[in-house]
Amino acid sequence: MKKETKIESIEFHSSHGDYQKIPQNSTMPQLAFCGRSNAGKSSLINAVVGRKELAKVSATPGKTKTLNFFLLNKKIFLVDLPGFGYAKASHKERDLMIELINGYLNYVDTLKILFILCDAKRELPQEEKTLIQTCFEREIQPILIRTKVDKLNQKEREKLKKETQNLKLEFPNLQVVNTSVIKNLGIQEIRNIIFELK
Repeated sequence: MKKETKIESIEFHSSHGDYQKIPQNSTMPQLAFCGRSNAGKSSLINAVVGRKELAKVSATPGKTKTLNFFLLNKKIFLVDLPGFGYAKASHKERDLMIELINGYLNYVDTLKILFILCDAKRELPQEEKTLIQTCFEREIQPILIRTKVDKLNQKEREKLKKETQNLKLEFPNLQVVNTSVIKNLGIQEIRNIIFELK
């Protein structure tokens, strides 16, 4: 069978506020994107699939409050998970988002890869490290995506490099991709990961 190497089609499939109602099909793997509300998740998804407005980009972080499913090439679900941890969200809202994300991770059987986004300027928070650990425990492949690397100065780049090295010691099998939507950095690498999915 010919291996797919490009995005033939991408379309919105469905949106769910209840993780128990998500679509699951054993022949259709899921790849999910998660991260804090200002990590640039929507912009990254749009860049990866080559569509400007597939995932809604908002000037106000934290707008995604549901599990949004997109169908890639009629056979793979890309899932945009709610952003979490945004400072202006109430504690109740944040708790609900975390509950929805954790519910999804614990409920879904067909999730193969979780892309965990974190702004490159930030030190990786403990919640993201916990997500990485959870993925390994559940045999889901975590991919850590450091976003907005074009905004780093030289000192910040060195700090990120050192942090990544330490993280690889903690999680030897963790794959880390540095990205910039503006510079188109790391975007093709993420596409390659998607199409190498078995």
